[in-house]
Amino acid sequence: MSRVADVKTRISSVELLATLKKSYSYRELSAVLDLSAPILSRYVRGHVLPSGARSEKFIATFREKLLRKMIQDQVRVTRDGSYDISAVVSNVGLLRQIAKVVFSEFSLVPVDKVVTMEVDGVPLAAEVAGEFNANLAVARAERDLGVEEFLEQKVVYSPSSVKYLYLPKASLKKGEHILIVDDMVRSGTTIEALTRIAEKAKAKIVGVFAIASIDQSMPKLKSRLGLTCPIESLVTLEQKTRHYTF
Repeated sequence: MSRVADVKTRISSVELLATLKKSYSYRELSAVLDLSAPILSRYVRGHVLPSGARSEKFIATFREKLLRKMIQDQVRVTRDGSYDISAVVSNVGLLRQIAKVVFSEFSLVPVDKVVTMEVDGVPLAAEVAGEFNANLAVARAERDLGVEEFLEQKVVYSPSSVKYLYLPKASLKKGEHILIVDDMVRSGTTIEALTRIAEKAKAKIVGVFAIASIDQSMPKLKSRLGLTCPIESLVTLEQKTRHYTF
């Protein structure tokens, strides 16, 4: 590991500890990370940087033992049985750590552009783009008056719900390697639309990532799209039966 990479890893581990401290006490972190509370406090307060080896251990433990639980703990089930992950999407520190996980998962493939759909997918996509030092392309439900040319895709959510997505034509170029990112995949309809837009631009999809997905939506999406690239989500949520009150 280069000196720059080593320092970056050590700083990242301190940022991670600061994020964890918002959800866990020093006693709880001490039990998980096998370090005393005073030492952890010195790291969190920025008084000293952990060693490279210790930093890598923090990051590995977070990914293996804490990340999915932190996300699941912030998922809320609404009265009609829908999932609300707005608490995750609005947690900047957590999103930054998720973005680092995305980078590690897709670091072996080139990523020129990160593509997402407004609105909730944008915060994570921006963090992921920053990790890859890539640009961001955001599809919208309405045309931007300042843009003349668009890539347009029809989206059928149900027989009675048909919408269109619009992406500025200049946002994607032929041959670019793109990573599609979203906050949650339910039916996969939006991801499929973003995929079709990428195909129209003749860009190459190198991966699809979502924070959460419902039941078998990701495997079904991969089968439906015929993609050979990785399609991943950190957390899989059970399909809830909706109960309506009249």
